[in-house]
Amino acid sequence: MTIDHYFSIFVPMTHKNSLARLALFIVVGLILGGIMSEALGALFGELGVLLNAGGYDNSVHKVFTTAAEFSIGFPNNGGPIIIDLYLVKFALGFGFKLNLLSGFGMLIAIYIMKWSGER
Repeated sequence: MTIDHYFSIFVPMTHKNSLARLALFIVVGLILGGIMSEALGALFGELGVLLNAGGYDNSVHKVFTTAAEFSIGFPNNGGPIIIDLYLVKFALGFGFKLNLLSGFGMLIAIYIMKWSGER
């Protein structure tokens, strides 16, 4: 079985719906959902200050801005791993920050991809 078979549960893989297209839609959905989450978190934080509802760090603000962070190559509270070869220096690291609306944005993007293909 190929990897396309496992993703065909969500989106039927055809010549229009390739695995690369699915990955693109997922990444775009995660990015747009993260941006929406940060914007709504800032909005509700400011509303909390204006309405005396717990200040900037109120519970609604925390729902939108709390994220699970995963990183590879970043030591605790430091920068990326640096490999110094005297002539060339490499900095290695990769990180994810997933929150509530980024997951929601990913699901919407997959749904849009599913129905945006040829009929």
